Amino acid sequence: MKRLKSGVLFKIKGLNIEKNLNILSKQVEIFDIFRHSKNLTSFRVGATKAKSVRKFLQTHNYEILEERRVGGAIFLRVLSINVLLPVVFGALLIFLQSPFILQYEILGGENILEKEVVEYIRTNFPKNKYKLNTKKVEGALYDHFDEISFVSVIVRGQTLVVNIKEKLLPEEIYGEFAPIVSDYDGKITDFELVSGTMAVKIGDYVRAGDVLVYPFYIDGGVRHRVLAKAQITMEIYHTASVQHQNERTEKVRTGRTSERLVVTLFNLPIYRNEAKETFSLYEEEVEIKPLILNNLLPLKLERTTYFELEFVKIKETFAEAEERLKKEAREKALKNLTKCGIIKDEFVQSSETDGGMLVSYTIVEEIEVGRDEN
Repeated sequence: MKRLKSGVLFKIKGLNIEKNLNILSKQVEIFDIFRHSKNLTSFRVGATKAKSVRKFLQTHNYEILEERRVGGAIFLRVLSINVLLPVVFGALLIFLQSPFILQYEILGGENILEKEVVEYIRTNFPKNKYKLNTKKVEGALYDHFDEISFVSVIVRGQTLVVNIKEKLLPEEIYGEFAPIVSDYDGKITDFELVSGTMAVKIGDYVRAGDVLVYPFYIDGGVRHRVLAKAQITMEIYHTASVQHQNERTEKVRTGRTSERLVVTLFNLPIYRNEAKETFSLYEEEVEIKPLILNNLLPLKLERTTYFELEFVKIKETFAEAEERLKKEAREKALKNLTKCGIIKDEFVQSSETDGGMLVSYTIVEEIEVGRDEN
């Protein structure tokens, strides 16, 4: 028997089903007949024949338990309309906007505000890249901004790229030299002075903002300004705490889930299947992947899974929770580590407070600060 890939599924209940299906089959093609029991049968027909089949069944006093669309007909019809239109519209849009500059990229500027350069170009020069003279833009920028010592302008696709080199201003060369200051609270464990004057010694505890090296040295009672240079080793401390509660409320997953599916083309939704169930309290996870590999059209399937949550009261003594609290406190402390330090030590403390027990975890990190000879 041929198999219908899409159409309408009927599930009916009644007597003499086989006899009447033989009569019906002379009027329409019937597919995938399945007898569930003596008086319960399901079958499929083409979508265009559903109305006449429904009328036939009602005339013969059959109870229609289910009638629904099946297969890919709906999706293909929606896809044929919604895929073609975005593709044509996208191609037309690309063609119409291709001669124009859509964005500006400013490179190399530090003292000149990027938005000032962009605004000056937008105000004084056309957006049509075929009418834009990049040499005139370079000359105008050089004349308008005193801070520029060199500028180059190129058009890359639909982006205008401006590369700027700024003048070295006198105050930047001969101004006051800055001291080296600490960004952290910690303890000085070692240092190597290159130039300047140390403001601390080994074993000193400093706070963030304290001066570590002054930008001068004194010779014969005379102060001479120099660039502060040194390699300084510090131990800094990262402490995080977690409060224990004998009874707490947590959000946990119930096990019930619901899904929403969205098919997109060029980030435009062309098919959507909303979640069948909604939850008052939930968390969601989103997965996006290509719908069909090696397909010319960049179809993507966005699957959003909703996990129902509920509040659960948990009773736990400090002895039961101690290891979990230590782990939580350590994970919080680890988040504060610098990117290039070394962990030298770790220790944990538990203390009583008015609210119960407090677990504090401390990580000792060794870092290097200052300026080197380069």
